Amino acid sequence: MGSKPVAATVGLLLALQPLLSAGTAAAQPDVAARNGDRPVLAEIERRGVVRCGVSFNPGFAANDDGGRPVGFMVDLCRALAATVLGKADAIEIRRLSKPQEFAAVATGEVDVSFAQTSWTLTRDATYAVDFGPPIFYDVQGIAAWRLPDGHSALDGDLTVCVPAGTTTQAELETLIGGGKRPWKLRSFPGWPDTLEAFLSRDCAAISADRALLTTALHMLETPQDAVEIADIPSSPASREPLAPLTPNSDRNWMAAVRWTMFALFLTDDAGVSGANANFQRITGTSEMRRLLSGMPEVAAKAGLRPDWAYQAVVQVGNYGEIFERNLGNRSPFKLDRGLNRPWTQGGLLYAPVFQ
Repeated sequence: MGSKPVAATVGLLLALQPLLSAGTAAAQPDVAARNGDRPVLAEIERRGVVRCGVSFNPGFAANDDGGRPVGFMVDLCRALAATVLGKADAIEIRRLSKPQEFAAVATGEVDVSFAQTSWTLTRDATYAVDFGPPIFYDVQGIAAWRLPDGHSALDGDLTVCVPAGTTTQAELETLIGGGKRPWKLRSFPGWPDTLEAFLSRDCAAISADRALLTTALHMLETPQDAVEIADIPSSPASREPLAPLTPNSDRNWMAAVRWTMFALFLTDDAGVSGANANFQRITGTSEMRRLLSGMPEVAAKAGLRPDWAYQAVVQVGNYGEIFERNLGNRSPFKLDRGLNRPWTQGGLLYAPVFQ
Protein backbone atom coordinates (compact mmCIF):
# COMPACT_ATOMS: atom_id res chain seq x y z
CA MET A 1 0.00 0.00 0.00
CA GLY A 2 2.99 2.28 0.62
CA SER A 3 4.22 2.25 -2.99
CA LYS A 4 0.94 3.44 -4.52
CA PRO A 5 0.70 6.65 -2.45
CA VAL A 6 4.36 7.45 -3.10
CA ALA A 7 3.86 7.07 -6.84
CA ALA A 8 0.80 9.26 -6.63
CA THR A 9 2.78 11.86 -4.74
CA VAL A 10 5.54 11.93 -7.32
CA GLY A 11 2.95 12.27 -10.06
CA LEU A 12 1.27 15.15 -8.26
CA LEU A 13 4.54 16.94 -7.65
CA LEU A 14 5.58 16.58 -11.27
CA ALA A 15 2.21 17.86 -12.40
CA LEU A 16 2.57 20.89 -10.19
CA GLN A 17 6.16 21.66 -11.18
CA PRO A 18 5.42 23.78 -14.27
CA LEU A 19 2.99 26.10 -12.50
CA LEU A 20 3.82 29.17 -14.56
CA SER A 21 1.42 31.25 -16.59
CA ALA A 22 1.80 31.58 -20.33
CA GLY A 23 4.70 33.84 -21.15
CA THR A 24 6.38 33.47 -17.77
CA ALA A 25 10.15 33.58 -18.07
CA ALA A 26 13.03 33.66 -15.67
CA ALA A 27 13.76 37.26 -14.84
CA GLN A 28 15.83 39.22 -12.41
CA PRO A 29 13.94 40.75 -9.48
CA ASP A 30 12.85 44.34 -10.01
CA VAL A 31 15.07 45.56 -7.20
CA ALA A 32 15.28 49.07 -8.62
CA ALA A 33 11.50 49.36 -8.48
CA ARG A 34 11.66 48.56 -4.77
CA ASN A 35 14.49 50.96 -4.09
CA GLY A 36 12.58 54.11 -4.91
CA ASP A 37 13.07 54.69 -8.66
CA ARG A 38 9.56 53.52 -9.57
CA PRO A 39 6.62 52.58 -7.37
CA VAL A 40 5.33 49.04 -7.78
CA LEU A 41 2.15 50.05 -9.63
CA ALA A 42 4.13 51.97 -12.25
CA GLU A 43 6.50 49.04 -12.68
CA ILE A 44 3.58 46.64 -13.13
CA GLU A 45 2.08 48.90 -15.81
CA ARG A 46 5.43 49.07 -17.61
CA ARG A 47 5.90 45.30 -17.41
CA GLY A 48 2.29 44.47 -18.27
CA VAL A 49 1.83 41.65 -15.75
CA VAL A 50 1.41 41.17 -12.01
CA ARG A 51 3.89 38.72 -10.51
CA CYS A 52 2.35 36.60 -7.77
CA GLY A 53 4.07 34.05 -5.57
CA VAL A 54 2.13 30.95 -4.54
CA SER A 55 2.64 27.61 -2.83
CA PHE A 56 1.80 24.58 -4.97
CA ASN A 57 -1.17 22.94 -3.25
CA PRO A 58 -4.29 21.35 -4.76
CA GLY A 59 -7.26 23.72 -4.80
CA PHE A 60 -5.06 26.69 -3.94
CA ALA A 61 -2.65 26.64 -6.88
CA ALA A 62 -2.13 24.01 -9.59
CA ASN A 63 -2.10 23.57 -13.36
CA ASP A 64 -5.16 22.40 -15.24
CA ASP A 65 -4.92 19.84 -18.05
CA GLY A 66 -3.98 22.58 -20.47
CA GLY A 67 -1.12 23.86 -18.31
CA ARG A 68 -3.01 26.99 -17.20
CA PRO A 69 -2.54 27.96 -13.55
CA VAL A 70 -5.75 27.66 -11.56
CA GLY A 71 -6.78 27.69 -7.92
CA PHE A 72 -8.03 29.90 -5.12
CA MET A 73 -4.81 31.89 -4.71
CA VAL A 74 -4.30 32.12 -8.47
CA ASP A 75 -7.77 33.64 -8.81
CA LEU A 76 -6.95 36.25 -6.17
CA CYS A 77 -3.90 37.14 -8.24
CA ARG A 78 -6.13 37.36 -11.33
CA ALA A 79 -8.53 39.67 -9.50
CA LEU A 80 -5.58 41.91 -8.64
CA ALA A 81 -4.45 41.97 -12.28
CA ALA A 82 -8.00 42.90 -13.34
CA THR A 83 -7.89 45.72 -10.79
CA VAL A 84 -4.60 47.29 -11.80
CA LEU A 85 -4.29 46.32 -15.49
CA GLY A 86 -7.85 45.57 -16.55
CA LYS A 87 -6.81 42.06 -17.66
CA ALA A 88 -7.27 39.17 -15.26
CA ASP A 89 -4.91 36.88 -17.15
CA ALA A 90 -2.02 39.38 -17.15
CA ILE A 91 -0.21 37.44 -14.43
CA GLU A 92 2.99 35.52 -13.80
CA ILE A 93 2.81 32.78 -11.19
CA ARG A 94 5.98 31.87 -9.33
CA ARG A 95 6.53 28.98 -6.98
CA LEU A 96 7.70 29.94 -3.50
CA SER A 97 8.84 27.54 -0.80
CA LYS A 98 8.64 28.29 2.92
CA PRO A 99 9.91 30.76 4.08
CA GLN A 100 11.14 32.01 0.69
CA GLU A 101 8.12 34.26 0.23
CA PHE A 102 9.46 36.97 2.55
CA ALA A 103 12.69 37.51 0.60
CA ALA A 104 10.87 37.15 -2.73
CA VAL A 105 8.55 40.03 -1.82
CA ALA A 106 11.20 42.22 -0.20
CA THR A 107 13.62 41.94 -3.16
CA GLY A 108 10.98 42.31 -5.88
CA GLU A 109 11.06 38.79 -7.30
CA VAL A 110 7.28 38.94 -6.91
CA ASP A 111 4.94 41.90 -6.46
CA VAL A 112 2.73 40.07 -3.98
CA SER A 113 2.76 36.69 -2.29
CA PHE A 114 -0.33 34.50 -1.94
CA ALA A 115 1.80 31.63 -0.61
CA GLN A 116 -0.58 30.67 2.23
CA THR A 117 1.38 32.54 4.87
CA SER A 118 -0.06 33.01 8.35
CA TRP A 119 0.08 36.52 9.80
CA THR A 120 2.08 36.56 13.04
CA LEU A 121 3.65 39.26 15.19
CA THR A 122 7.17 37.90 14.68
CA ARG A 123 6.83 37.87 10.91
CA ASP A 124 5.28 41.34 10.89
CA ALA A 125 8.13 42.74 12.98
CA THR A 126 10.98 40.83 11.34
CA TYR A 127 10.52 40.98 7.59
CA ALA A 128 10.44 43.93 5.18
CA VAL A 129 6.87 43.13 4.14
CA ASP A 130 3.35 44.25 4.94
CA PHE A 131 0.48 41.84 5.51
CA GLY A 132 -2.78 42.50 3.75
CA PRO A 133 -6.18 41.48 5.13
CA PRO A 134 -6.54 37.75 5.86
CA ILE A 135 -7.98 36.03 2.79
CA PHE A 136 -8.40 32.53 4.22
CA TYR A 137 -8.96 31.50 7.82
CA ASP A 138 -7.85 28.03 8.78
CA VAL A 139 -6.85 25.98 11.81
CA GLN A 140 -3.95 23.61 12.23
CA GLY A 141 -4.80 20.02 11.48
CA ILE A 142 -3.13 16.65 11.77
CA ALA A 143 -3.54 13.49 9.72
CA ALA A 144 -2.46 10.06 10.94
CA TRP A 145 -2.49 6.54 9.60
CA ARG A 146 -5.04 4.51 11.50
CA LEU A 147 -3.88 1.54 13.54
CA PRO A 148 -4.38 -1.98 12.13
CA ASP A 149 -7.50 -2.38 14.24
CA GLY A 150 -8.91 0.83 12.74
CA HIS A 151 -8.51 2.94 15.88
CA SER A 152 -6.90 6.36 16.11
CA ALA A 153 -3.14 6.59 16.58
CA LEU A 154 -3.23 10.20 17.78
CA ASP A 155 -3.25 9.38 21.49
CA GLY A 156 -0.10 7.29 21.28
CA ASP A 157 3.62 7.85 20.84
CA LEU A 158 4.12 8.76 17.19
CA THR A 159 6.37 10.75 14.86
CA VAL A 160 4.80 13.74 13.13
CA CYS A 161 6.14 15.14 9.84
CA VAL A 162 6.04 18.94 9.54
CA PRO A 163 7.36 21.56 7.09
CA ALA A 164 10.27 23.41 8.69
CA GLY A 165 10.01 27.08 9.68
CA THR A 166 6.21 27.15 9.83
CA THR A 167 3.68 28.07 12.49
CA THR A 168 2.71 24.39 12.35
CA GLN A 169 6.12 23.38 13.64
CA ALA A 170 6.12 26.06 16.36
CA GLU A 171 2.66 25.07 17.60
CA LEU A 172 3.59 21.40 17.84
CA GLU A 173 6.85 22.18 19.63
CA THR A 174 4.85 24.10 22.23
CA LEU A 175 2.32 21.29 22.55
CA ILE A 176 4.98 18.60 22.96
CA GLY A 177 7.17 20.75 25.21
CA GLY A 178 4.22 21.24 27.54
CA GLY A 179 3.87 17.51 27.94
CA LYS A 180 0.43 17.44 26.30
CA ARG A 181 1.37 14.83 23.69
CA PRO A 182 4.12 12.15 23.62
CA TRP A 183 4.96 12.92 20.02
CA LYS A 184 8.25 13.43 18.16
CA LEU A 185 8.70 15.90 15.33
CA ARG A 186 10.52 15.36 12.06
CA SER A 187 10.86 18.47 9.89
CA PHE A 188 11.38 18.72 6.14
CA PRO A 189 12.43 21.66 3.92
CA GLY A 190 9.03 22.03 2.27
CA TRP A 191 5.50 20.72 2.00
CA PRO A 192 6.11 18.28 -0.92
CA ASP A 193 8.92 16.53 0.99
CA THR A 194 6.77 16.43 4.12
CA LEU A 195 3.83 14.91 2.29
CA GLU A 196 5.95 12.30 0.53
CA ALA A 197 7.52 11.24 3.83
CA PHE A 198 4.06 10.71 5.31
CA LEU A 199 2.81 8.72 2.34
CA SER A 200 5.98 6.60 2.46
CA ARG A 201 5.11 5.80 6.10
CA ASP A 202 8.33 7.43 7.30
CA CYS A 203 6.07 9.25 9.76
CA ALA A 204 2.88 8.05 11.38
CA ALA A 205 1.31 11.52 11.14
CA ILE A 206 1.59 14.80 9.28
CA SER A 207 0.54 18.28 10.40
CA ALA A 208 -0.32 21.39 8.39
CA ASP A 209 -3.26 23.73 7.84
CA ARG A 210 -6.37 21.57 7.87
CA ALA A 211 -7.62 22.68 4.44
CA LEU A 212 -4.22 21.88 2.95
CA LEU A 213 -4.29 18.37 4.45
CA THR A 214 -7.82 17.77 3.21
CA THR A 215 -7.19 18.86 -0.38
CA ALA A 216 -3.80 17.12 -0.69
CA LEU A 217 -5.02 13.77 0.59
CA HIS A 218 -8.15 14.01 -1.53
CA MET A 219 -6.14 14.56 -4.70
CA LEU A 220 -3.88 11.63 -3.88
CA GLU A 221 -6.92 9.37 -3.47
CA THR A 222 -5.74 8.12 -0.11
CA PRO A 223 -8.37 5.65 1.19
CA GLN A 224 -10.67 7.59 3.49
CA ASP A 225 -10.71 4.85 6.12
CA ALA A 226 -6.91 4.60 6.21
CA VAL A 227 -6.22 8.14 7.40
CA GLU A 228 -7.75 10.17 10.20
CA ILE A 229 -7.78 13.97 9.88
CA ALA A 230 -8.42 16.04 13.01
CA ASP A 231 -7.78 19.47 14.48
CA ILE A 232 -4.66 19.82 16.59
CA PRO A 233 -5.74 19.03 20.17
CA SER A 234 -4.71 22.34 21.67
CA SER A 235 -6.68 24.93 23.61
CA PRO A 236 -7.55 27.40 22.28
CA ALA A 237 -7.51 26.04 18.74
CA SER A 238 -4.57 27.26 16.67
CA ARG A 239 -5.36 30.16 14.37
CA GLU A 240 -4.03 30.36 10.82
CA PRO A 241 -5.04 33.68 9.21
CA LEU A 242 -3.52 33.45 5.73
CA ALA A 243 -2.76 36.88 4.28
CA PRO A 244 -1.06 38.33 1.18
CA LEU A 245 2.37 39.95 1.48
CA THR A 246 3.59 43.11 -0.23
CA PRO A 247 6.83 45.10 0.13
CA ASN A 248 6.57 47.58 3.00
CA SER A 249 8.15 50.33 0.90
CA ASP A 250 5.10 51.12 -1.22
CA ARG A 251 1.93 52.32 0.46
CA ASN A 252 -0.09 52.69 -2.77
CA TRP A 253 0.60 49.13 -3.83
CA MET A 254 -0.47 47.78 -0.45
CA ALA A 255 -3.65 49.87 -0.73
CA ALA A 256 -4.36 48.36 -4.15
CA VAL A 257 -3.95 44.82 -2.80
CA ARG A 258 -5.89 45.57 0.37
CA TRP A 259 -8.88 47.18 -1.34
CA THR A 260 -9.05 44.57 -4.08
CA MET A 261 -9.47 41.92 -1.39
CA PHE A 262 -12.01 44.09 0.43
CA ALA A 263 -13.96 44.55 -2.81
CA LEU A 264 -14.19 40.77 -3.16
CA PHE A 265 -15.43 40.51 0.44
CA LEU A 266 -17.98 43.30 0.05
CA THR A 267 -19.49 42.04 -3.19
CA ASP A 268 -19.77 38.54 -1.74
CA ASP A 269 -21.64 39.90 1.28
CA ALA A 270 -23.96 41.99 -0.93
CA GLY A 271 -24.68 39.21 -3.42
CA VAL A 272 -23.00 41.07 -6.26
CA SER A 273 -21.56 38.51 -8.68
CA GLY A 274 -19.81 38.55 -12.01
CA ALA A 275 -23.18 37.85 -13.65
CA ASN A 276 -25.14 40.72 -12.08
CA ALA A 277 -22.43 43.33 -11.44
CA ASN A 278 -23.48 45.45 -14.40
CA PHE A 279 -27.07 45.57 -13.14
CA GLN A 280 -25.97 46.19 -9.54
CA ARG A 281 -23.80 49.04 -10.73
CA ILE A 282 -27.05 50.93 -11.39
CA THR A 283 -29.58 49.42 -8.97
CA GLY A 284 -27.51 48.24 -6.01
CA THR A 285 -27.11 49.83 -2.62
CA SER A 286 -25.36 53.18 -2.43
CA GLU A 287 -22.19 51.46 -1.22
CA MET A 288 -22.30 48.94 -4.07
CA ARG A 289 -22.84 51.71 -6.61
CA ARG A 290 -19.83 53.55 -5.21
CA LEU A 291 -17.74 50.38 -5.22
CA LEU A 292 -18.63 49.34 -8.75
CA SER A 293 -18.20 52.85 -10.12
CA GLY A 294 -14.73 52.83 -8.54
CA MET A 295 -14.95 56.34 -7.07
CA PRO A 296 -12.73 57.65 -9.91
CA GLU A 297 -11.34 60.65 -8.01
CA VAL A 298 -10.13 58.49 -5.15
CA ALA A 299 -8.98 55.75 -7.53
CA ALA A 300 -6.83 58.25 -9.41
CA LYS A 301 -5.07 59.27 -6.19
CA ALA A 302 -4.33 55.61 -5.48
CA GLY A 303 -3.11 54.96 -9.01
CA LEU A 304 -6.02 52.63 -9.83
CA ARG A 305 -8.21 52.34 -12.90
CA PRO A 306 -11.60 54.12 -12.63
CA ASP A 307 -13.50 50.81 -12.92
CA TRP A 308 -11.03 48.73 -10.91
CA ALA A 309 -13.46 46.92 -8.57
CA TYR A 310 -16.00 46.30 -11.34
CA GLN A 311 -13.34 44.65 -13.50
CA ALA A 312 -12.20 42.37 -10.67
CA VAL A 313 -15.73 41.09 -10.01
CA VAL A 314 -16.81 40.79 -13.65
CA GLN A 315 -13.64 39.03 -14.80
CA VAL A 316 -12.99 36.82 -11.76
CA GLY A 317 -16.02 36.90 -9.44
CA ASN A 318 -16.64 37.79 -5.82
CA TYR A 319 -14.93 35.99 -2.93
CA GLY A 320 -17.68 33.40 -2.61
CA GLU A 321 -17.55 32.54 -6.31
CA ILE A 322 -13.78 32.15 -6.13
CA PHE A 323 -14.03 29.94 -3.04
CA GLU A 324 -16.79 27.68 -4.33
CA ARG A 325 -15.24 26.88 -7.70
CA ASN A 326 -11.78 26.16 -6.28
CA LEU A 327 -12.39 24.73 -2.81
CA GLY A 328 -16.11 24.54 -2.13
CA ASN A 329 -19.15 22.77 -3.52
CA ARG A 330 -18.24 23.33 -7.17
CA SER A 331 -14.79 21.79 -6.63
CA PRO A 332 -13.71 18.19 -5.95
CA PHE A 333 -12.89 19.09 -2.34
CA LYS A 334 -16.30 20.25 -1.07
CA LEU A 335 -14.75 22.31 1.75
CA ASP A 336 -17.21 24.11 3.98
CA ARG A 337 -16.66 27.86 4.00
CA GLY A 338 -16.78 27.99 7.79
CA LEU A 339 -15.01 31.12 8.99
CA ASN A 340 -14.50 32.17 5.37
CA ARG A 341 -18.01 33.59 5.16
CA PRO A 342 -19.05 37.23 5.40
CA TRP A 343 -19.40 38.51 8.94
CA THR A 344 -23.16 38.83 8.40
CA GLN A 345 -23.29 35.06 7.86
CA GLY A 346 -21.24 34.03 10.89
CA GLY A 347 -17.82 34.27 9.27
CA LEU A 348 -14.80 36.55 9.69
CA LEU A 349 -14.72 38.33 6.30
CA TYR A 350 -15.24 41.99 7.09
CA ALA A 351 -14.31 45.09 5.14
CA PRO A 352 -14.14 48.80 6.05
CA VAL A 353 -16.85 51.10 4.75
CA PHE A 354 -16.40 51.98 1.08
CA GLN A 355 -16.88 55.72 0.87
